[in-house]
Amino acid sequence: MGLLLSVLSFQACEREFVFRGGEDGLAFSTDTVMFDTIFTSIGSTTKSFLVYNPYDEDLSIEAIQLAGGDESDFRLNINGYSENELMDVRVRSRDSLFIFVEVTIDPGESNTPFVVKDSILFHTSQKMQAVKLVAYGQDVVLMRKKNLKSQTLTSDKPYLIYDYVMIDTAETVSIDPGARLYFYKDASMVVHGSLEVNGTLEEPVVFTGHRQEEWYQDKPGQWGYIHLMPKSGQSKLNHTIIKNGLMGIMADSVGTGESGPIEINNCRIEHTSTYGLLAQTSRVDVTNTIFGDCGKNAVALTVGGEYSFIHCTFANYFGWAIRTSPTILLNNYFIDENEKKQVVPLKKADFRNCIIYGRNPNELGFDIELREGEFAKTDAMYMFDHALIRVANDFDVSDENHFRNIITDEEPSFMNIDEYNYQLDTISVAKDFGKLEFGEMVPKDILGISRLEDEGPDLGAYERQEEE
Repeated sequence: MGLLLSVLSFQACEREFVFRGGEDGLAFSTDTVMFDTIFTSIGSTTKSFLVYNPYDEDLSIEAIQLAGGDESDFRLNINGYSENELMDVRVRSRDSLFIFVEVTIDPGESNTPFVVKDSILFHTSQKMQAVKLVAYGQDVVLMRKKNLKSQTLTSDKPYLIYDYVMIDTAETVSIDPGARLYFYKDASMVVHGSLEVNGTLEEPVVFTGHRQEEWYQDKPGQWGYIHLMPKSGQSKLNHTIIKNGLMGIMADSVGTGESGPIEINNCRIEHTSTYGLLAQTSRVDVTNTIFGDCGKNAVALTVGGEYSFIHCTFANYFGWAIRTSPTILLNNYFIDENEKKQVVPLKKADFRNCIIYGRNPNELGFDIELREGEFAKTDAMYMFDHALIRVANDFDVSDENHFRNIITDEEPSFMNIDEYNYQLDTISVAKDFGKLEFGEMVPKDILGISRLEDEGPDLGAYERQEEE
């Protein structure tokens, strides 16, 4: 008797969902779920939307179903059930339920992006409604643990790289204008041979993470980096965008042979969780390049070497974590197995017509050891000439052996640091401050604008062009 009373009591308390909807139908948080470019064979991030019961009565939706069924590229999770079709879905009065959507697109034969569509159907007693699903697909060339011989990577299809790609010793890989290289988590490019990146102003080459959704566009740490290995050949990068990695480029004892220095021209290296350029005992020449939004040093020149930076912008406003490292770090020694410092001369570290700025009060860091006697003269050969630099108030820039024509007490007045636009505002003190001799070495800026047609070249990678 007690058990029967308990069952009757439970049934009396259970809510009834007999209402099947009115003429107004259901309400939705969106009428279309859209996915940015999805690479074939790679699943998307999960997107979601809400289905509302707008009535004062508890509602039973007769059916929620993916129109394409099990053959669809899309997949659903309906309020916790991983099903592409669900019957008698109950929603309490003025309440809502979540629907989650993912998509995986099968490879095709197209070089250009294509559209994949479907819809989710909602059946109530008086109305059938639909939420559209739209995804843009892109076929890719998959590479995984691949050793590359001499060849050209084209712009026909993007390259999606897992783990690593390696350029073998004595091999040269050229990359055509407009090519796009997307790296999966922790994947990197390892260079034992030579890398020639031939981007142009109109068609830059892009190295970035594989996620294309808007939220990932400036998120650091999505992949590894480009690693120029010891004794590798000469590498050249022109009009190249390297972003969203653990770091941009690691140059490890390279560019010192007869083939000449590593060359980096007209590039953007940004949104890295550690370094933009980490160089060790190398020779690297850089012009018209932007280093921005790096979690540690935008440029770290370590264990000596020879470096030249002309008309470069170092803008480090990293906002993903607290950054304590300076934007530029110079170092000329290593610690040997006996815990002793071994000096390797910093033969040259020239920064000419550059801007070095960021959020920290001091954006220059020195970790320098000088040997005794005549050796000391060549242990730290660095020069900042015609530059705007953020340094602390007590930082001494009076030594003309290292600093000439330096602005330290003014901001560069970038156009919009929140949008990573480091062009100069019309009021910038960096306008026309550059030395003509250095401007003539790089007569056009990163956008192809002449530096030689006004009172003087502007500092940094951009030459401001005033409207007439």
